Amino acid sequence: MGLDRRAFLGLVAGGAVGTMFTPIPWKLLDDVSIWTQNWSWIPRVPKGQVDFVATTSKLCPAGEGLKIMRVAGNPISAAGNPDHPLSRGGVSALARSEVYMLYSPARVKSPLKKSGKGFEPITWEQALIEMADKLGAAKGAVACVSGDGTGTVNEVLSAFVGKLGSAGCFMMPSEATTAAKGVKLMGGAGQAGYDFENADTVLVLGADIFETWGTSTRNRKAFGASRPVGEKPKSTYVYVGPTKNNTASVCDQWIPASAADLGVVALGIAWHLLKAGATSNAPGFDTFKAVVNGGFGPEDVKRATGIAPEVLAGLAKTLAAAKAPLVVTGSPFGQGLGAAPFIAGMALNILLGRINKPGGVYALPELATVVPGALTRAAMLDGDLPAFLKGVAEGKTPAPKALLVYDANPAYGLPEAATMAKALEKIPYKVSFASFMDETAALCDLILPNSLTLERYDDLATPYGSGFCLYSLAVPYQKPVHDTRTAGDVLLTLARKMSVELKFDNFLQVLKEKVATLAKASGGFVAKDVMPWQVAAGKPAPALAGGDLWKALSAGYAWTMVGQVQSNLGFAPEVLAKAVKAGKAPEKTAVLAPYAQLRTGTPTTGIPCQDLTTVPDTELLKETTLVRLNSATAKALGLKKGATVTLSGAGATCEAQVHLFESVMTGVVSAPLGFGHTAFDIYSKGKGANYLSLMAVVEEPGTGLSTWAAAEVKIA
Repeated sequence: MGLDRRAFLGLVAGGAVGTMFTPIPWKLLDDVSIWTQNWSWIPRVPKGQVDFVATTSKLCPAGEGLKIMRVAGNPISAAGNPDHPLSRGGVSALARSEVYMLYSPARVKSPLKKSGKGFEPITWEQALIEMADKLGAAKGAVACVSGDGTGTVNEVLSAFVGKLGSAGCFMMPSEATTAAKGVKLMGGAGQAGYDFENADTVLVLGADIFETWGTSTRNRKAFGASRPVGEKPKSTYVYVGPTKNNTASVCDQWIPASAADLGVVALGIAWHLLKAGATSNAPGFDTFKAVVNGGFGPEDVKRATGIAPEVLAGLAKTLAAAKAPLVVTGSPFGQGLGAAPFIAGMALNILLGRINKPGGVYALPELATVVPGALTRAAMLDGDLPAFLKGVAEGKTPAPKALLVYDANPAYGLPEAATMAKALEKIPYKVSFASFMDETAALCDLILPNSLTLERYDDLATPYGSGFCLYSLAVPYQKPVHDTRTAGDVLLTLARKMSVELKFDNFLQVLKEKVATLAKASGGFVAKDVMPWQVAAGKPAPALAGGDLWKALSAGYAWTMVGQVQSNLGFAPEVLAKAVKAGKAPEKTAVLAPYAQLRTGTPTTGIPCQDLTTVPDTELLKETTLVRLNSATAKALGLKKGATVTLSGAGATCEAQVHLFESVMTGVVSAPLGFGHTAFDIYSKGKGANYLSLMAVVEEPGTGLSTWAAAEVKIA
């Protein structure tokens, strides 16, 4: 049943793009109108002129460009923008929700102040007066957390907190966090960017590149372009990971391996490449070679992972023979992977000569900051939020006196959720800039509702995974549905009230300064007739007409730049020697392997109501989530199909039903993320369990980074 619904909705979303400029949208509009009447809180579609405008999704981390269909000036539906390099007409389940989420019952409709166990509405002026008073008293001990990995609002937030006396500025952990740590330990610079469009052989270690990793919509488009229907594929994709997820299911080969062993697999492949004569001038090569030859031979890797020697030998041969091989390493569920597996995967790219080459990995420069005193993205990614909060919870780290939370939900979206919530309770004053009533907002003293994408100016700068530098705008196309404001404006207003100088009076000024800076950058151009991957392959980049850049971005085009910083990446062999061990595989141990899907939203959005209907009953049955085990694992644990079980780990327990699924490796329990909310609305609250709460945070040897990609759990 679930697949049928999903296929139907996918057909509607895809078809909307192709029929956008035909009479058919009128019929679709009629269908949408009928459909939306199922929810009383969505207004009826008005009569009037139909037009299309462009913007950028901020709900979806993949960063798609969107085409918004309007009737009489009212946004009706969202589809992928064919002119945007990160969407090319594609759209994710989450980005497609940008319109409907405007009317979600979970939206925070006005500023709210904690009152007993609940909240009471207050005015914006009252909220700003209270906040100025509280933050003034907390000077020197104010911290912030952002869940926006691409927005210039982070500059405003970090500069504001910095001038109040920062106790820490953090990003929610993500693939970008791991990569930034890995690049730093390798002695490099820049953000890792992956040129899928020009690669002919892609080895994916763990990362769910077609669902939750990086620019997933763009990744799917690149994959599809290299494998046209009815023609011989021009690319080869191989996936290594614990489950046959959405990425593995379309790859040419799936090699089962635990997330804990991704580094071992990478170094096992390196052993074969070195044996075949691969060499490098990168720093640390000789020591790296000794580390690999000393502990990652075929039998070592087989003992640790169960992967037969001939499998990795064949894979190494395929990579070495390819003209443009690419290795991508990431977490199967988008967070918690250690830096060492990333380094091991990147070492393969170095051995294959794929750094700063078409079809390889680029060291992308970070766009210049414009707010005085702001932290760079790299500086914010350097913070370790789980370690910080765990230290606060355990009394080892002083709790900040005040915490500002922007577009983030650490009380739900981090491992050891109970520990993180305990840490938040120790912070005396907390403010959330949330659009929805999430778990963290429910713990805060003040909620200042942020307007949604279609109600505000915002931006998106080079999301992690993009193979090129990129900048695009989100443009407001309607007045806020509720009494909400743009968080950037609120912060700047508050700064003025507190006599904190941030140079700008409003957020639109910040964005215009950002665009003006880009217009002066060498090598940048607007992607229209020429796309950045074509420039990477040798096509000349068009000239940029600087005076028209704001206009072009407002029309839905993206500024792009193909280039790289000088990044003298080394092998970091000392880190690998400490952090990657080819030990013996445990027997009869259940390793939790979560998976995430955009149709179940993010920690800050909850489950979009219309996407809940696409969740199959093999994932969520009434109010219970199902975990996947193969028959061998179930037999070893004495479990049967449909059995109700309790999973325990990290001091927490979660209920589940057993679903037998042979596309999960033996010894692994695969569990869906995105469920188990205690906040939001009836479409998210009380649906299943949050299995992140079972995952214990451990410090990775040699890097110090908090990790939780593979945790053992007990099943009873």
